[in-house]
Amino acid sequence: MADPPRARPSLRMIEAFEAVARLGSRAAAAAELNVTPGAISKQLRALEHWVGQKLFAEEGRDAVLNGAGRRLAQSVTAGLAQIGDGLAALRPADKARTQLSVLAPATFAMKWLVPRLFRLERAAPTLQVTLRSTNTGDDWLTLPHHLAIRRDGFVPTGYEAQPLLRESLTAFVAPHLAQGGTAPDTLTLLESQTRSGDLDRWLAAAAVQRIAQPRQRFAHFYVAYEAALAGEGLIVAPSLLAAADVAAGRLVAPWPGITVPGVVYSIVMPATAAMRQRAAPFLEWLHPEIEALAQQAI
Repeated sequence: MADPPRARPSLRMIEAFEAVARLGSRAAAAAELNVTPGAISKQLRALEHWVGQKLFAEEGRDAVLNGAGRRLAQSVTAGLAQIGDGLAALRPADKARTQLSVLAPATFAMKWLVPRLFRLERAAPTLQVTLRSTNTGDDWLTLPHHLAIRRDGFVPTGYEAQPLLRESLTAFVAPHLAQGGTAPDTLTLLESQTRSGDLDRWLAAAAVQRIAQPRQRFAHFYVAYEAALAGEGLIVAPSLLAAADVAAGRLVAPWPGITVPGVVYSIVMPATAAMRQRAAPFLEWLHPEIEALAQQAI
């Protein structure tokens, strides 16, 4: 005789878990769901009992997901997105708005994506994008998202990836540093710990031999980039991200013919039909924007 089917966990358990995973706090989840923190904890314990293992780390900050919790959060995010899409399809078209939470590298978000989002709103008025920037080393899987723009090549289990762009790197300086035929080996070099190797590869391509050149090393690329805007020295950066500052006269590329390839950016998202449908308007807008700018010369 076959075993009776196992009852599914209640929707309250799933809602409590999703809110805690997204907000990172039992108290915040309780406020959002209009229940007490004790009720949230009770639902989480019930869910852990149902799955037969812990979903949160025992130590550290409140509501930190462990490996099992992160895997479940991915599935819950995709599942609730599919439910939301199904419900939205039943609503009148003039009232339906699709929520899309996007993670993107900090510099890419600040220097390229944010200044263009107004065009996305015109192209897809029913799409409401929430953008969150990430830094190298962030555990982005624990952050609420529908899709992520990544440059590390990592594709989690249950996710799919599609290429977005490959960086083309060259050197940039403030305009006053480019006067009088300045050579690369006469300038202070700026680099970041998060883009180790980019500067040295460009220097090799430029045949710069001087190895004792002054260098300033910063923790994050966007900090090093701001130093370059302030005239502190030479930075090797993606042409795509520097294009607006070049057009505005804040930076120049004294050696535009010397370039090296950078990393490939990818779109990474849960591999479900619902998520592909949700992300489609954003991607249909994003790819032509990337292609149009890639055709422009520095």
